[in-house]
Amino acid sequence: MTAATVREDKAMKRWVSVFVVFALMGGAGYAQTVGASVQGTISDATGAVLPGASITVKNSGTGTTTELLSDERGRYLVPLLQSGEYEIQVSLQGFASVVRRGIRLAVGQNAVVDVKLEVGQLSTEVAVVADANPINLTSAAMSGLVTDKQIRDLPLNGRSFQQLALLQPGVTAALAAGNDVVGGRTPKISINGARPEQNNFLLDGTDINNVYNKTPGSVGGVLLGVEAVLEFQVLTNAYSAEFGRSAGGVINAVTRSGENTIHGSAFEFLRNSALDAKNFFDPLSNPIPPFKRNQFGATVGGPIRRDKTFFFGAYEGLIERLGITGLTSVPDENARQGILPGRPRVTLHPAIPPLIDTFFPSPNGRNLGGGAAEYLFSRSQP
Repeated sequence: MTAATVREDKAMKRWVSVFVVFALMGGAGYAQTVGASVQGTISDATGAVLPGASITVKNSGTGTTTELLSDERGRYLVPLLQSGEYEIQVSLQGFASVVRRGIRLAVGQNAVVDVKLEVGQLSTEVAVVADANPINLTSAAMSGLVTDKQIRDLPLNGRSFQQLALLQPGVTAALAAGNDVVGGRTPKISINGARPEQNNFLLDGTDINNVYNKTPGSVGGVLLGVEAVLEFQVLTNAYSAEFGRSAGGVINAVTRSGENTIHGSAFEFLRNSALDAKNFFDPLSNPIPPFKRNQFGATVGGPIRRDKTFFFGAYEGLIERLGITGLTSVPDENARQGILPGRPRVTLHPAIPPLIDTFFPSPNGRNLGGGAAEYLFSRSQP
């Protein structure tokens, strides 16, 4: 083996080691994702706790399961569960098995599901279909949930899902927060009176604030991805230290996932100036400034390996041609000739009138007095 071959072999091993380290870091990073959890106590009919009970928590959509035993006090805890519908099966020798179905876990929820076992044969199964108690019994945090049904069914101008945060108490639009191409033209929000920079937006546990640490968005003025977001939680006060770095509030969103069945959708939303009324400042003699917006896309999800590995993909496109009416002040016809009210006429240099016409269009609106008049115009916003 030559020296060059040995060097190449060592270099390859180093690259493999780096890849393994990043892969392990990715696995550790997954544990930081803010999901849901379920906990409770296993007891008999008299209320005595039952240690050593076998507990299986199964996701009804993906089929993934988590198995554990209740501790010496009959308690159990399953953290970091993906949002969705679950069933919990509990069994112990000498008692009839109990299955709780229809337990819907939302992002950030810590559900408490206590189970009572009746004396009987282990082969006997008692099935109960009931959701978990919606009242948060484990945290003092003030929060609200925007569900997948609200996200996809409520009308949204621009389909920007962060607009739905305004449904929660204490959340208001920050109309004076400003917008630009760099930070995005998405409308900003304030939570409990805090500045827009003091909120934190999380997507699957990852910070997605814009470059100014404000509401994320795009130059188009929307935060795309309605079809890809499953639901989101709005934390407004007294949330735990796991969120941190936010004096205002936290928008905690999670994306959708593939399941054991293939599912998908396609959509197209249209807005057109032919369906609009005139703006207050639009000249009566001119047509409505052109406006066309097309939002379109599709989603698809399903299994790669049943009960093990899944995929989900979403695409959303936005094409917008927006005409905007503007209003400004320009010199009126008298001022262009050097005639100003209450002043002697000024003799203009021959080079001045062409410059005025170049930088100030002729007025087409009301005369405002004092040598000024209105100029109304329409431009296409890029």
